[in-house]
Amino acid sequence: MMKNQVFNFYEAIGEDGQKNSEIFQLYFPEKYLFWELDYETKADFIAENPGPNRALLIAMHLGVTFASERRPILLSARHSNMVGAFAKEKLGPLKQEQLFLALLNTQLDVIGWEVVFVGTLTEVAASPREIFQRALLANAYAIIIAHNHPSGNLRPSVQDKQFTKRLYCLGQDLNLPLLDAFIVTKDGYWSMQENGQLLGGEIDEATDFV
Repeated sequence: MMKNQVFNFYEAIGEDGQKNSEIFQLYFPEKYLFWELDYETKADFIAENPGPNRALLIAMHLGVTFASERRPILLSARHSNMVGAFAKEKLGPLKQEQLFLALLNTQLDVIGWEVVFVGTLTEVAASPREIFQRALLANAYAIIIAHNHPSGNLRPSVQDKQFTKRLYCLGQDLNLPLLDAFIVTKDGYWSMQENGQLLGGEIDEATDFV
């Protein structure tokens, strides 16, 4: 994808897209970490084609800056207890069942926390399509979902398990994985990942959680 964008950049400013994108690949191979760009590499690359190459690096820097400004980091999702505590604080006191979507970047930071559905006191009608549309638009690397049980019961219902399994499988197909699913009350949280309910997509719909 990056190669195509670089090609299109040079073509758009009247330069040879193929030639310049090949030079770009020599200096910045796949998975190059641009935030580690050193002065010598930058100077040598710019010297190849001063005006266009300098403009390209400026544009890339602005893109990273704008992306970080649009999506501030809310918390790290590397540890489920941190996400569980955050979800409990946000959803636990709610009197109506709501489903929230956490959007994660490649460092597993939560860069978005959005309500996607609001239900009744006993249920929420959720659409996987809406969830993945939001994640794709945000260019998320992965997602986590969380919803509250106003009843105070942390045990997932059969519908909760079925819905989570469906999201997990769709996420695998889209290469946009569901990393965890939380149920929260005012007193605690339940993590399906912590309890081995997402491994390999195996979500037991017949057994109650304990």
